[in-house]
Amino acid sequence: MLQNRKQFSEELKSLNEKVITMGSEVIESYIKLTTACNTKDKSLLKDIIEYDRFINDIESSINVDGYLLIAKQCPVASDLRRVITALKISNDLERIADYSVNIAKYVEKYDSHDSYIQSLLLLLRIFIGMLTDVMVAFRDENSELAIEVDKRDEILDKEYKDEIKKLIKGSKMDEDELEVAVKAILSLKQIERAGDHVTNISESIIYLITGNRVELN
Repeated sequence: MLQNRKQFSEELKSLNEKVITMGSEVIESYIKLTTACNTKDKSLLKDIIEYDRFINDIESSINVDGYLLIAKQCPVASDLRRVITALKISNDLERIADYSVNIAKYVEKYDSHDSYIQSLLLLLRIFIGMLTDVMVAFRDENSELAIEVDKRDEILDKEYKDEIKKLIKGSKMDEDELEVAVKAILSLKQIERAGDHVTNISESIIYLITGNRVELN
């Protein structure tokens, strides 16, 4: 019995470490995106797009490990919550990584439009801070930090709306400018959606710690 418990604890620790690693890799993708916007280094954008497969592989590995853990050990109560939380967070991280790929594709085509890039950089700065801190909250099982990160999503949403207004107001009414404005709005929306997934992660952390399912925001 003690041996089984020890094995379960080791496998659960490994599962959590994979989630933390996945989070670090996703954060790195967004940092590369920021650097690419500042330096116009398109090789970084290609790295983000190609690296997405590796992030998907990490999520697949977490899913396999998590479901095997449930099947073999039949965990209950807090143990089961830990496995479910790892699976849920890895799914949110995979979606967040997908958004970075979508944005990289937009930037690859429209990086010469400074107003768009400046709007993007503003939202990226807020978002990277949110994602970094929510992964710290997961690692440390810190519900207060998770709640504080969620509150920043309101700031991200407000800045998103403000930047959209600026882009629309600043665009000329010719076809080319309108196309750029529409593409810019679509890519900024990706960050706003990524912020919603950070809120999901915050909710998962609170569920992990308290056993209560909450809806933040």
